[in-house]
Amino acid sequence: MGVKIRIRRGIVHIVTVSGGIRTEESTGLHVSENPEQNKEIMKLAELMRSKKELLLIQGQNGITPPESKLSLYEYVEKQSLLKRDSIIYKCLPYLDRFGGRRIRLIDITPGWFEDFQERIKKDSGLKSAHTQEKYCCLVRQCLKKAVRDGLITRDPSSGIRHISVPDSKKEFLSLEEVRKMAVTPYSRKGSMPESLQTEIRKAFLFGCCTGFRISDLIQLKWKDVDFQRMEIIKRQKKTRKLVVVPVKPTTLAIIGESEGHDIDSLIFPELAKTRTTTNRYLHGWAEAAGIRKNVSWHTARHTDATLLLEYGADLYTVMRLLGHTRIQTTMQYAVVSDRKKKDAVAAVPEFITEQDSMLTV
Repeated sequence: MGVKIRIRRGIVHIVTVSGGIRTEESTGLHVSENPEQNKEIMKLAELMRSKKELLLIQGQNGITPPESKLSLYEYVEKQSLLKRDSIIYKCLPYLDRFGGRRIRLIDITPGWFEDFQERIKKDSGLKSAHTQEKYCCLVRQCLKKAVRDGLITRDPSSGIRHISVPDSKKEFLSLEEVRKMAVTPYSRKGSMPESLQTEIRKAFLFGCCTGFRISDLIQLKWKDVDFQRMEIIKRQKKTRKLVVVPVKPTTLAIIGESEGHDIDSLIFPELAKTRTTTNRYLHGWAEAAGIRKNVSWHTARHTDATLLLEYGADLYTVMRLLGHTRIQTTMQYAVVSDRKKKDAVAAVPEFITEQDSMLTV
């Protein structure tokens, strides 16, 4: 038996060998370029390694933590209460329906999870493969959390093939369309204050220039913006990854000067506290600008990624700017740009003359 720490591609993994079986799982921790920060990361990784080693020893002696005996339903329900901003609760009805209340966390096997996934696929209420995969991924997240918490030694969903999801069209705006929206005034009638509408417009355009998700825009503070170095340093809410995004003067002009603001205050305070469905405002604004696309907050992120690639940025640079943890995620944006494809074809020298082509007819 042995439990060791390994670093692969900047991600800290824990490798376990028990009973002749070797497993390797990501801790979710990322090595940074800051030596001091790395010390803290490795301390946390060592704590996780020690907990896993203790769990193995306890298991060999017939001792299991009390929480390991919770049903899968109870454990997932507990996670949904701890993470109030998460959508984990959405998979609870399906766990209830497909045996999640009857099986204990420590008794889950890869076969059980595979069967659960097959039942999800056959459920008449979940016709979309995207939704089926989303709910299964929520359960996978909880099982990985149980491993990190030292409640189970191995993630039973590891190695189980994900539900096949067809490629979805990533909606993005061209440079001309972004300019159209920037110069189009729009006022949505109803209960939405004019000040909030102004903030939504600013935040969306800011997202088109920086690639920040809506979750990061509403948490963005004045202290995150370095006006001298012309860059934003922000830890992403979704991945907890620290990103450094260089910005242009025109991008900073969207939010204005920091003078007169508390550095700990939010840049988009009204957007942060509103419970109004702001995507509806974006739809109306895009329509007013003559854009027939399903514009949402994530469209701004897609737009930034696509424009960066269209104007010459390499995939690795875009990956770092967006804070992606996998290059495959960034590669999705490389296939949506028709301009890039046309430019690539146009760059190849002509090798068949018009006269040659007529001979083949």
